[in-house]
Amino acid sequence: MGSSGAGRFGNYHISSNSNQNGEMGVSGIGGIGEGHGEIICPDSIELIKLEDVPFSEYYKKYNDVPAKGEKVKLRNTLNNGRLVVELVSTNEIIGNLPTEYNYLFNCVRNGKVYIGEINSSGISPIPYVVVSLHG
Repeated sequence: MGSSGAGRFGNYHISSNSNQNGEMGVSGIGGIGEGHGEIICPDSIELIKLEDVPFSEYYKKYNDVPAKGEKVKLRNTLNNGRLVVELVSTNEIIGNLPTEYNYLFNCVRNGKVYIGEINSSGISPIPYVVVSLHG
């Protein structure tokens, strides 16, 4: 699934035969808005495997990943052109949000705050962090 159109955040569409819960990992109220096929800001996004964890600020500093249960938030600004997740306690980046969630940039830019927790993390076979976010 990708972006159509002008290369802007927020122009992701779900076709009429797509499964919004399975493909997008979206749960909670509202996935499709007003019959246009546009994604609206979900209340909850579960089990997101973050990208580029070994290159994150946190991993570079500690050579480790944060523990399960740590509180996290979606940063409301881009970092090197990407949406990132950071620890609430230190504001250190722990990984990039997968690009399929780029539509959330419009949500956070308009004031929606996503906080959540680390569901799982580890360093083998490669460092990984899985989070859930709630708006």
